[in-house]
Amino acid sequence: MITPSAAKKIIEQELRTRSLPFTKLTAKTVHFTDLARASRIFVKIHGWHPNPVWSELKRLVAAQGFLIET
Repeated sequence: MITPSAAKKIIEQELRTRSLPFTKLTAKTVHFTDLARASRIFVKIHGWHPNPVWSELKRLVAAQGFLIET
């Protein structure tokens, strides 16, 4: 299972590789114990500007097992 820190590093690397602007990244684990007894990591991209690459990033992180948000 991936950690919040590792998830942030993956996103940071992708954003830098693609020269996409951001100010900082934060990550948290959200627990869904009432619904499915599971949890999911969310990485928030601060300073994100709308870009068509968003859908590619969402597919990439879904394959890694976490989600992104702005």
